[in-house]
Order: sequence, then C-alpha cells, then structure tokens
Amino acid sequence: IRGGQLLINGKAIYFKGVNRHEADPYSGHVISRESMERDIMLMKKNNINAVRSSHYPNDPYWLDLCDKYGLYVIDEANIESHPLAISEETQLGNEMTWLPAHMDRIKSMYFRDRNHPSIYAWSMGNEAGDGEIFRSIYQFLKEVENNRIVQYEPAGEADHTDVFCPMYPKPESLIEFGESDPIKPAIFIEYAHAMGNSVGNLQDYWNIIERYRNLQGGYIWDWVDQSLEYKDQNGKAYLAYGHDYHPDLPTDGNFLNNGLVDPYRNSHPHLSEVKKVYQPVQFGLASSGIISVKNKNYFKALDDLSLHWRLLADGRETISGVIDHMDVPPQGEKQYPLSEWSVEYNVAAEYILELSAVKREGNDLMPVGHEVAWDQFELRKGISETFNEDKYESLKVERHDSIEISNDLVFLNLDSETGEINHWSYGGMLISQEPIRPNFWRPPTDNDLGNRMDQWARVWQTSTYEYISRLAGVEEHDDGSVEVTVSYRLPDDIANVDAGYLVYPSGKMEVNFRMLTTHSDLPEIPRIGMYLMLPSEFRKVSWYGRGPQESYWDRKSGMKIGIYGGKIVDQFHSYSRPQETGNKTDVRWMRISSDSVSITATGIGELLNSSIWPFSMEELDFHSHEAGESASGLVPVTTKHGADIKIGNQYQWNIDHLQMGVGGDNSWGRRVHDDYTIKPGEYDYTFTLVPQLNR
Repeated sequence: IRGGQLLINGKAIYFKGVNRHEADPYSGHVISRESMERDIMLMKKNNINAVRSSHYPNDPYWLDLCDKYGLYVIDEANIESHPLAISEETQLGNEMTWLPAHMDRIKSMYFRDRNHPSIYAWSMGNEAGDGEIFRSIYQFLKEVENNRIVQYEPAGEADHTDVFCPMYPKPESLIEFGESDPIKPAIFIEYAHAMGNSVGNLQDYWNIIERYRNLQGGYIWDWVDQSLEYKDQNGKAYLAYGHDYHPDLPTDGNFLNNGLVDPYRNSHPHLSEVKKVYQPVQFGLASSGIISVKNKNYFKALDDLSLHWRLLADGRETISGVIDHMDVPPQGEKQYPLSEWSVEYNVAAEYILELSAVKREGNDLMPVGHEVAWDQFELRKGISETFNEDKYESLKVERHDSIEISNDLVFLNLDSETGEINHWSYGGMLISQEPIRPNFWRPPTDNDLGNRMDQWARVWQTSTYEYISRLAGVEEHDDGSVEVTVSYRLPDDIANVDAGYLVYPSGKMEVNFRMLTTHSDLPEIPRIGMYLMLPSEFRKVSWYGRGPQESYWDRKSGMKIGIYGGKIVDQFHSYSRPQETGNKTDVRWMRISSDSVSITATGIGELLNSSIWPFSMEELDFHSHEAGESASGLVPVTTKHGADIKIGNQYQWNIDHLQMGVGGDNSWGRRVHDDYTIKPGEYDYTFTLVPQLNR
C-alpha cells in the first residue's frame, strides 16, 4: 500500500471481481474439476480478473487454475458468526476465549494456501464482528508473511485492515471517500447484488471508480445461483429454493439465487453488462475515419487482438475492415486510420460505427475470434419514413351496436361505449381481438420485492388491471383517416389518461398516449406504456434496437444496437423466480409476424422500450398476498419457479414510453437510482402500428 493505493508489481490496478460460492445443481457444495474449469473459462471470457473465495477457502484445484490462468484472489477464512455479529452485545470479536477457534481456521487457510501466487490478500472472515480477536489475527498474518494484503470488512478504516473494503456502498459514499484524500484504498468486497433481473447502474459505479485514484474496484455478489435441481411429480426439472427443501424450513426464499450465471453455468443477461463494463479496451473517435484505442491493462499489450470495424446504415452493414495488429502497450493509447473509409451518407439513414477487438491468437480459454471489447458511435441520426396514403380507399365509419371502421383492406370493430378494440384485421388476416391497453406496472423483479414495490407502488398495479375506458370521440378527416379518442379512468382518479388512435386508409395506426397525474403524493411509476394481446399465430419477432438479449434503462451498455430477430417463445429469460424480463431498449422499430401478416411498431420522435412475451403479464406477476415472511425479514418468501412459466394462447406485446431501471445496489431495500425512475407528472408519446401482408 503506497499513497493510498494497492499496488501489484508497482501498479495501482483495478480489481474487476466477482464473489464465488462453491455450488453445483446436482452435488451441492461438492464441485467437480470440470465445473471449476468452466467457471474460470467463463470468468476470463467475460473480462473478470479477480475472485473472492466467499466465505471459506475454496478447493485447492480452483487456486491452481487461478495461478495458471491469472485471476487475483482474496482467500477468505471460514469464519462467520452472523447474525451474532449484528449486535455489540452478542458479537464475538472481543470474546478472547474464541481466539483459538478463530486462529485455528486462519492458520489452516494460511498454511494450506500460502504458496499460491494468485492470492494477493487474506480475508479474516465475513460478518463475524470485530475487536481484539481480529487485531490478533492481523498481527499473526503480518508476522508470518508481510508481502500480502490482510483485510476485513467490519474493521472499516481501522489499523487492522490494509484496505477499506465495504459492502454495497452507495455511489455518493464512494464520491465522499474518493474526495477525502484517504490513506487506504477502497475495494468493495461485495457490490452490485445480482439477484434475479439486476446489475443496473454498473457503468455508473465504474464512472465513479475511475474518477478517483483511491477507488480500485470491487467484487460483484455473486457468481452463481445456488439452487439445486429438483424434479416435480411429472419428472420435470426445476431449480429449488426456500420451502422446496422443507415446508417448515426457516428460509429467505430465493435469496441465494443472485448469480451472474445460473446453477448450470448458463449466463444470465446481466453478465453481458459486466463483460462490457469490465472490458480492458476503450475506443474513441479521433476524427472522420480515424479511431483511438486505449489499453486499460497494466501489464499486457493488445498485440494478441485484432480490430474489426463496420459501418451500419439503419442497422445494416455498408462497409467494413480489419486492423490485424494492435500494438498498444499497457496503459497506452494509439490512433488508427480505418482503411477503405469512404462514406456517402444517405440523408434519411442512421449511421453507426461499430468497433470490435477480437482474439487473433487463441488459448485454452478463449478461441481465435472471441470478442474481448467493443463500442459503437452514432455518426448521424436517421429520419422516419413517410407513407403515401393517396392510393388507398378512404375509411368508412358505421355505427350499430358497435362501431366499425373499414375499407377494402382495413377492418376495426370497436365497443361503442368503451371505444376499445373488439376485432382488428388487415387484408382479411386477424391481428387482434383485444384492446390496446395502458400499462403502468411491471412484474416485480427481486430487487423490486426487496424494496416492497408490490406495496408502495400497488396503486399502479391496480390501475393497470382495473382501469375503466370510455369512448370520447370518433372523428372522420378529409384525408380519409379516422381518429378515435379513448379516455381511461384510473382508480381514485389518480391520473388523467387518454389515447388517440388515428387510423389511416393504408392501415397504419398512429397511437398518441397522454397522461397527467393528479395527486401530489403518488409513488414512482414502474412503467408507462401500452400493450396489446396477439394470437399465438404470431411466431416471429425482429427489431432494430439493442440486443440480442434484454436490456433496461440502467443496464443497456452491454447490448449492441442492431437488427435482431428470433422466435417469440424465446423472448424471455427464465429467472429462478418469475419476474420482469425481455425488455429491449432504444428500439427504433419492432416487427411481429405470423405466416400471413406482420405488424411493425415505430416510435415517432423517440426511441421505444418494447418486449413480446409468449404469455400475459399475469404469468410473471406477483401479488403481495402470495408471499410469506423470510427468516431474516429482508425479503418476502415466494414459491413460483421459472420452470413453471407456461406458454399461452395469446402473446403480450409491450410498446412502452418508459420503464424504470432494475437497480442492484442491493436486493433488500435500495431503490432504483433517481436518474432511472419515473416520477409522477405529465407524459406523452406517439408510436405507429403498420400492418403488412406477407406475400
């Protein structure tokens, strides 16, 4: 430690770490060598450079792998007395009769593992109180070996820890620490709690970390979900948690399912965010056709990487090239001209430059072509296309028991009182027999349940399911279009909401949603948008936006802007407990297709959030009465499993203005960061729905 920084070989490196429990879905805490090898391969592929052996010394073979392939290791003693450690009256840190037991575990760790060069720090335990016992342990470790760090989170900034290593620090506390000219570095032993749909605002954390010299990174909690595979009465496998193990077991439910990967080592979507934020290369635009490449490594050059670039026009490649060899030294930066750079811009198209650093030399863990780092730069914004309506027959309006709007191509049947759609077809092909509905809710994520969003935001859940609609007007225009206005009354009149549906002779529908909250004491809104139910004959989806996996307002750095597509039944992620999933951010357009007809949603003047679920929201949703109290009181205990999700006969297409971020500072109370929340107020947005026959 020098100048308030932790130096490895003289360099104040960053620890881009993760906590790792030993867990296997079939054998519990008994881990095979093959599983350990897969763990280290996945960590290295995702730019993780450090691991904490939480909360016990790991299998020696794991340390052999860390030595061989290069991961910085915090080796942690098997010492924890939580929850005794919560109270000064019960914590053991000053009960010296417990010193031999503590010291025995410290010595077992030290003498077994001392010859592993990957270990840079000894941890004296986890959540075990503090006092003279730990001062004695610290002194012992420094006496037997003074060339490694000794650290302990409960010690704070005291003299018996070399590093300030807090758990789940708030961003503002990091800024305060960084500006205080501390004598010790801060390396968080736990942060970014990856429970369920999580790991929001990770890039924001690292923007702060890289701003202050004494902040040197941290360890995400954690690597792998710790569920066991069980099978139901029909032999179907599911990942068990909580009362699955025993109905009377004191439990925190699915609280141990907080990994970047599932128990089988399949990646959760948020692992892509970690890989992007942790990447060791930073790109920039120096000028037209010239890019800059910064090597963020401290010891390794970029000579094993090549740089692939391509120019996208409205998501499609126009030109591309390769820089075969990047000889950027550690902490160095160089500029490179892009060969064959010659661009004639189409004034209507959006242009994005995409840069990708890939392995040109493979090794045991990463093959040739593996992408290590990437970035995108928007060069020009696009212009929305316009439709020529002159060649279509004007729409007619007929009023009977219901209202019919039609020409030779379009047919809409509306309820004469509510104004909502009963039937919508195009060219004789069914689109929907359901209304386009407003939506203010999302199925709570694990982080949402931890801060009890199901209670403080329940009014928005109720509003989504129990609004009352009323037809406010039908107006025929001279251009042959028809405009329908529908008002939506929410419970307790908490907001004025209406939507205008402008239907053109071509079949294009322009939807304008408007909302103004009317009460001053309303909670934040989880989502503002609209959705429609489609028959299951719609099987495919494509979109131009971030993908291919889900992304959210505070977790979208790891998803590239491009054109993606796939089956609708694949557009959700099966978390251990059903919750919000599948959202796509920065959507320019999204198209849903059956064999006979497609319908495309496009935002007017703004980007959309959108998702398509092969079921209704109720399949993922949570209601407060469904859960019990946990043993710790931190989170509600639930019983649903991701394996229980059933594909429905109707699919829900969400076309949203906004959805709040997923958060992840912790999963037991912290709310989404203010920048990614939706405050009560006035909102409006417009999108078009354009049907097209598939010839």
